[in-house]
Amino acid sequence: MSVFQNMVKQDMKVFFNSDEFGEEHNIDGKTIICIIDDQTNRDRKGGTEFAVAQSTLFLFARSEDLPPYKEPGEELRVDGVPYTIETWDEDMGVSSVSLFINT
Repeated sequence: MSVFQNMVKQDMKVFFNSDEFGEEHNIDGKTIICIIDDQTNRDRKGGTEFAVAQSTLFLFARSEDLPPYKEPGEELRVDGVPYTIETWDEDMGVSSVSLFINT
């Protein structure tokens, strides 16, 4: 493992620590430490959308903690709520999953 990879691994211990940024959430029946952000997608889309009955969120977690990769359009349950996967990206052991639900 390279020095940089070791640094990233150490950073993940801080980032996904419940005493720092991480929070416990139930993802598809398994409790993991992750970060859920509902602001990222709003910022990417240029602000609050009016008259749209859709809720979006962004989930960040260690890839090893999540269930196996799912394709866009498939379901991922977050704290018992069924969301639809918009995107699922993985980079250096961290997955970022964009989710939406029609409300």
